[in-house]
Amino acid sequence: MSTWFREISIIDIDNLPKDRGCVIVSWHPGGLFDKMLTKGLLPIEQISFDGQIDDQNDLEELATKVATGKSIVVFPEGDSHSSSNAKEIEDNAARIALRAFDLADEKKPVIIPIGMHYSRGHYFRERVALTIERPIEISGTTEELSEVISGEISRASLLRDDWQDRELIWKARSIIQAERSRQNPDLEKISTYGDGVLGARRVRAAWEWLAKNDSEKCSKLEQRTKKHMADLEQLDLKPHHVDNRPQSVTNKGFAKSIFLWLFAWSFMLGFVTFSAIVGSFPPFLLVVLIDRWIGNKMKEIDRGALKLYSAVVIYPIWWIITAGAFTWALLSDSSPLSNFSDYSVILEFLFSLPAVLIFPIMLWWMPTAGKLQIKLYTKGKSSWRRMRLWAKWRNPSFDWDILCNVQRKLASDLVQIGDGLVLPGDEDWIDPKPGKDDFTVVRLRA
Repeated sequence: MSTWFREISIIDIDNLPKDRGCVIVSWHPGGLFDKMLTKGLLPIEQISFDGQIDDQNDLEELATKVATGKSIVVFPEGDSHSSSNAKEIEDNAARIALRAFDLADEKKPVIIPIGMHYSRGHYFRERVALTIERPIEISGTTEELSEVISGEISRASLLRDDWQDRELIWKARSIIQAERSRQNPDLEKISTYGDGVLGARRVRAAWEWLAKNDSEKCSKLEQRTKKHMADLEQLDLKPHHVDNRPQSVTNKGFAKSIFLWLFAWSFMLGFVTFSAIVGSFPPFLLVVLIDRWIGNKMKEIDRGALKLYSAVVIYPIWWIITAGAFTWALLSDSSPLSNFSDYSVILEFLFSLPAVLIFPIMLWWMPTAGKLQIKLYTKGKSSWRRMRLWAKWRNPSFDWDILCNVQRKLASDLVQIGDGLVLPGDEDWIDPKPGKDDFTVVRLRA
């Protein structure tokens, strides 16, 4: 998973019970990745569940295991989807939870809602965060408990009626984060995607509270935020680019950004890049070919699973083939690589090894070279962005003073609203009742 995602955050993992079973519920935006993440990141004993309860015996078997201390992950929406809001849920989670509650002795199982947040779903090397919400006691009828579960999924996942509203929350959060980082530069160094999810939750709660209590002010603030973000997008800028602009944009700084870009890309030349291309590019093309041939007829969610399954099968097979080819090239007297041993430290080292070690080392090196190449490419790409950013900072056609003043005034107004309210993450925050949304318990700070 660390290969597919460049950052994985788990928030409030202590909410998982250690002394009893639980029914874990979540929305289902990521297809196969949702199941991989819950299986690989949650340190609890999980029982397998295919999402369907076939009959009463199946229900009894699942509920008995939960009642005796094991856990089960249920996606009540059934199929995975790319909607910004939760679908109408099925009652499987509620039925399992209620029956497990009846079967348990003293330590009754609980429901654990989980929010899954992808920075950009189904994209390679993006970020993901899992928020583990507080335990919910099991009670009521199947219909009543299903309604509670639906509300908890919406709250944990920061759901909105459409993607534009959801994106607006994250845009407002980025403006607030840029302002706080400008006031305290150390915040940017420690900020993670998990911190961003909490920030978005706070913005969502404050925004919905303001819409309910002062709709006119909320509407004006929404329009200002949309306009400012549209202006930044036209300039290909982010809020933190505006606040990070140095007071004096010097030639020395611009030259430094060029040097860092050349320095990063220079390390990508040689045996590392050659190995990464040979070991990763052909199987990548095959995965893309399968995706275009079969995936374009599938749903977007299912296409992500198809890519993953194809890669899991194709890449190891190709690594074995290329490791064998490299082993032959290094051991054969007629190898064309022998002529380059004097120019590469890595090749000189490989030629000095016993023959029996060459194949396992090359088998390890094939995927490792790909991961190393990704890191070097990421560093080179970030250096390129920095160089372009310096060029924009030096561009006299941009009225930076106006842009900075507009953003700081907008950020100040957003921060002022948040500072005047008790929001999620504050020490005096009180979670809403099960099934209720955060904004229902937001209150003015005394």
